[in-house]
Amino acid sequence: MRTLGLAQAAKFDYLCAMQTWYLLKASDKEIYEAKDLETLRGWAADAKISPLDKISSDNRMSWQRAPMIAELQMDLLVQMPDNYLYGPTNVATIQEFLATGEIDENVTIINCLDNTEARLADLSWFQASPHHVRSAATTFIGTGRDEKIGGGDAMQQSRISTLEKQVMELQKVVDEWQQAFSSLRQQYIEATGREPL
Repeated sequence: MRTLGLAQAAKFDYLCAMQTWYLLKASDKEIYEAKDLETLRGWAADAKISPLDKISSDNRMSWQRAPMIAELQMDLLVQMPDNYLYGPTNVATIQEFLATGEIDENVTIINCLDNTEARLADLSWFQASPHHVRSAATTFIGTGRDEKIGGGDAMQQSRISTLEKQVMELQKVVDEWQQAFSSLRQQYIEATGREPL
């Protein structure tokens, strides 16, 4: 395996950052264009990218699920109060869920990078400001990021929140049906000794 020199690696990183990216929303199949990687990262940081959304960096020739793009840092699973797993997602989305009351500090967070589980309240990034009201609008305060970019109006934010809740609910239904199908399939195999047609 050939390794890149520092100059080549920097050039590769620059090219990746400057290429056009596309976001395919799972909820409505709309495609959005991001002029560069920084714009895409901003959308992820604003909790506008769902784990079910897809990303293309090759002019829409191929698509990958958003969590597969390492630069978006969608590495966390949230075990919801009803034991449903949401994600992988990022810190900003977890902060958004906290702000809207969908979760509290007692949920379990699973880090997909190192396979660790912890209660949200026990995580260092949560403890840094445990009493601060979190939302996508406050995630980047003090970082120098322009807060006017990507804010959207309240009605749009409400619609996005509603759609993401619907996606979560529908994904839960799909998971339940898949479990029921697997159970029935296994019962059929045990009863007949063969695979269903």
